[in-house]
Amino acid sequence: MAELIQVNTSITDEDARMLDRMMVEDGFDNRSAFVRRLIRQEWARRYSKPNPLISVADAMTAGEEEGHV
Repeated sequence: MAELIQVNTSITDEDARMLDRMMVEDGFDNRSAFVRRLIRQEWARRYSKPNPLISVADAMTAGEEEGHV
């Protein structure tokens, strides 16, 4: 695993409850790991530049037809 650095953040009680709920729903029991995942998801959302003309369903169907899913 890559070397980890410490990043601290302060959040409200409400944000902590939302974070904990999302963690449980996604099967995480470690806030650090979950926050790393959120950062990677946001990076992908911002910089992957998906084609807005293709729906997720269309992409999944195409992947199934090509044997990728």
